[in-house]
Amino acid sequence: MKTVKNVVFLFIMALSLTFTACEEDSETLNIVGKISRPTKEKPGGFTDQPGALPAPKITEKMYIPEYDLWDHTRCIAWRIEWPEYPADVNPDMIPDFFSSEYGEVYSFNFLTRTDQSNKAQMDFSLYHGNMLRSSWYNFELWPWYEDYLAESPRFKKIDRSLSSIEHWVTERPDRFEKFWPSDESPPSEVSYQAGDFFLFHLGKANRYGGIRIVSETPRIIEIYYTEPNI
Repeated sequence: MKTVKNVVFLFIMALSLTFTACEEDSETLNIVGKISRPTKEKPGGFTDQPGALPAPKITEKMYIPEYDLWDHTRCIAWRIEWPEYPADVNPDMIPDFFSSEYGEVYSFNFLTRTDQSNKAQMDFSLYHGNMLRSSWYNFELWPWYEDYLAESPRFKKIDRSLSSIEHWVTERPDRFEKFWPSDESPPSEVSYQAGDFFLFHLGKANRYGGIRIVSETPRIIEIYYTEPNI
């Protein structure tokens, strides 16, 4: 009996570590699918530009619920791990703006040099000021922000256990929409610290998801994006 208990305990610990540990090899997560991405310039700037910064490591997974009752919705999870940049680095070069369409983060420097169609695919910024912020708040890139106010991404901080978040991501991605506060209008920018968890809603695509602040130093953030499983 003691041997059986030890085996169960080790199994539970191993399962937990594959999802939660900062030192984890995130490739050990169960990959259901892989989303292809278009080939683009380096997120920190053009490859031939002096001063371009190392891009963060992005691990991407897709989760489809095991049970037919809930497999109409799937979840794409991105784990973004930024390197530690020098204190005097130009902040405009840090990959910060996230696009769920591309599954990448792009710097302000890059966005000022790209075309409008790429700018329109940015959802929110993640890095600067320890804040989640709608990309449309940056008037230097989008001076017509107020025209799109109703569609701006919004964030709602909630308290959920790590095991609950894992369950939503892997088996119940419909929970992200179900727990969204439809009777209120959450803000389009929020401050964060390590351990925080936020729901988000992207008005332009009518998509729901979550953001978990794994660590501030080094900066590690996970994004969970739900969509129809078609």
